[in-house]
Amino acid sequence: MNKKEKKSIANNKYYQKNKDRLAEKWKNDEARKEYLKEYYNKNKEIILERAKEWNKRNKEARKLIIEREKRNKLKPFWEMNLQNK
Repeated sequence: MNKKEKKSIANNKYYQKNKDRLAEKWKNDEARKEYLKEYYNKNKEIILERAKEWNKRNKEARKLIIEREKRNKLKPFWEMNLQNK
């Protein structure tokens, strides 16, 4: 195992351990938000192309994601009855 692989493993462990704290920190970081906006604007075509390729390779996973989104949009039966009354 070389130095780069060790560093990657250590970074991954650190991230997994501090995931919630880092997410909260990054959510409120204006400089990071600006950087990400620029990054996504510059790389929009590449990101969309990767997404299309992923969707082609993982058709079953894509179907599950779509079904989950549909289920989340539907309201439960008892909520529908409360609105009708």
